[in-house]
Amino acid sequence: MSFFNSFIHGDKLTEFMIEGHNPDARQKLSTTDVDALRQAMRTGEALRAYVLGRVVMSGRGVWAMTEQQVLMLEAGQEGVQRIEARQVEHFEAVRGRFGHTVRLTSSGRTHSMYGVDAELAQTMQEALSGLGVKASFENKPALGTLWAAYSGPHPSVNDCLADARLRLGEIGRAHV
Repeated sequence: MSFFNSFIHGDKLTEFMIEGHNPDARQKLSTTDVDALRQAMRTGEALRAYVLGRVVMSGRGVWAMTEQQVLMLEAGQEGVQRIEARQVEHFEAVRGRFGHTVRLTSSGRTHSMYGVDAELAQTMQEALSGLGVKASFENKPALGTLWAAYSGPHPSVNDCLADARLRLGEIGRAHV
């Protein structure tokens, strides 16, 4: 079956493996993501930042940050893992082979995700820094540049965040 995946997702796989760019890193949250995050958020919480990427041995991942917690949604796990924002010890975003890699350390455990969009990662770093978390962001240029010429249009970071905030807010009001 994985042989056929290369035909179905060939352009994206080529862009990801050869150019070092994850074409799915800067997208608006899916309805499934919004539903899962909404169930994990506390009443009155607002989204501050999120990143999309790949988690080793788990697949697609979403990390969302509110004023009170970081929510981690991974394709290979059931449910959303919650980490209180005050328990986050360190966050870093570094340029890697497949886009930015983000790492979050909490309670002595490190979580990581690769293939993350640089601008969304920087937004997450700034939001965590604003809460007093030791956070760093490595701003290096992309390894390859061909993907920019052939990749489809991506929404801006502001559009992604505004869409997620609106949809999370509407869902929250509908359930109240």
